[in-house]
Amino acid sequence: MRSRGLLRSHSVLVFFVLTYGISWMLWMPMVLTGQESRLLLIAGTFGPTLAALLLEGMQNGAKGLRELLSRLLIWRVNVLWYLFSFLATAAVVMASIGIHVVMGGEVPQFNDPRQLYLVIPVFVYVLFLSVLGEEIGWRGYALPRLQKRLGSLVASLIIGVVWGIWHLPLFWMEGNFHREIPLCLFVLQDVALSIVMTWLYNGTRGSLLIVHLFHAASNTTLAVLPILPMDMGGDLRPLWIAVGLLWVAAVVIVVAKGSARLWFRGATD
Repeated sequence: MRSRGLLRSHSVLVFFVLTYGISWMLWMPMVLTGQESRLLLIAGTFGPTLAALLLEGMQNGAKGLRELLSRLLIWRVNVLWYLFSFLATAAVVMASIGIHVVMGGEVPQFNDPRQLYLVIPVFVYVLFLSVLGEEIGWRGYALPRLQKRLGSLVASLIIGVVWGIWHLPLFWMEGNFHREIPLCLFVLQDVALSIVMTWLYNGTRGSLLIVHLFHAASNTTLAVLPILPMDMGGDLRPLWIAVGLLWVAAVVIVVAKGSARLWFRGATD
């Protein structure tokens, strides 16, 4: 009974601890052995979703789980939300590359346009074997609870920092692309993304579908367009520019919608 009350009072903190515990337990053996396992890498990515489903079930039973998962089916939203979700990150990346070139940087090598069809399998892979393991937790479980108590901006900042540092073991893995990116830059990116995703979530009345599509499209864009250091001969400037533009977008959203709500229309306990 006491543990149930503790969970009710500190549900988000328990969620964060459980998420780190699940994911890092699966990722750390790869760090310690120096051998990467695709299975363990994917399984660890599902830490946030597994933690959310477990805690939601403990707190609110089958009804709570149905309500949480039903947000994946909220698809009747304005088509502009879909366009933003699929294209916003690509627009930011292309603008960043353009600014980089204007500043004297080299034009990066783009993929063969005839291989554009490969975007679809990459997107599907990222959506179901990466993003699906995260967003039910970050935005589905933690965000509604935090923003009900602290407001949308503070909730977004907290989740962004926790989300960014959650990736830390990936920075220690030999051969993982995260090793090429400064941790501070990565966390700054995730905090800005967290603000944008709160706006998406609230603006679509809690659609986890839109959040998933945006996250998957963002990761796919980074995989396809030459913005990461390994695609730019180690040059970090394009990525710094991209994160800067992302922060501009986040600030515009906060100023336009207000830091307390960001189109917030309700929350769950």
